[in-house]
Amino acid sequence: MARSDNPMMVWDGSRWVEGRTKTWTGSAWVERASVRYFDGEVWQAKPPAPVPFPQYAASTTSLSGKADYVGGPLPAVRVGDLVVSVCASTAMPQLASPPARISQTHQLSSGHWVAVAVWPYDGRGGDVVWQAQGSTGATTMTLVYRGGDISATTVTPVKEIKQYDSVNRVPLNAPAGYTSLFVVLAESADLTGYTWPDGVLPRTAQLGRFGDLDISLLAADTPGTGASTGQLILDTTAVSAACITIQIPGADDDRPTWILGDERASVLGTTTVLG
Repeated sequence: MARSDNPMMVWDGSRWVEGRTKTWTGSAWVERASVRYFDGEVWQAKPPAPVPFPQYAASTTSLSGKADYVGGPLPAVRVGDLVVSVCASTAMPQLASPPARISQTHQLSSGHWVAVAVWPYDGRGGDVVWQAQGSTGATTMTLVYRGGDISATTVTPVKEIKQYDSVNRVPLNAPAGYTSLFVVLAESADLTGYTWPDGVLPRTAQLGRFGDLDISLLAADTPGTGASTGQLILDTTAVSAACITIQIPGADDDRPTWILGDERASVLGTTTVLG
């Protein structure tokens, strides 16, 4: 069968072979240009390599009264980011959108429900929607982390849940390694303020409506693993509270990490090296 094109032939020293077309990338001539894609912010040839401690990038929150579907738009996100969505509701929530994502669901001692889903963003946008059929109140929170190891994404991202009744101090769980995201659910009618302990980085929050017994969601994160990082202090006594630890997987550099300020697990010069 005759060729339909007219290739350029070059002599390689022993025979004539088809020449290869090179492309200018902007800095060098290459035989084949890289296939690039738009990640939502820049053009990429490949996803960035994961880092040991994925970084918080953005978030959105919502608070709903009686509704069967709750949620909101995705935060500012790039392809390859890890999306973490949390829904606390009076009825059992199920992730409706994006489709084909699995959530981990728990019923709390208060009788309320919490569900967590973590997935790598693949470029398909849209709102994050939770179905909470028959709910009389729901709070949602969606956070984006950059630099995570998407190959280690799991359908069981919740590493620990501890629950408390009638408290204004919520002990934080031990960090789970890599970047640990703490989400505290507090049921209160008059919560207006809170303070995270040193070494924990506040990220976002959705407080309930004053005067209504709503579920507030408060989020913070920290790198490392080991002993407890302290307590979240509320400006009121919550009817119930729960602390959820979610692990954001990163690259493993085989080096231990402790949290500065942890009296049991971080002694400068003994277990901790700066740099």
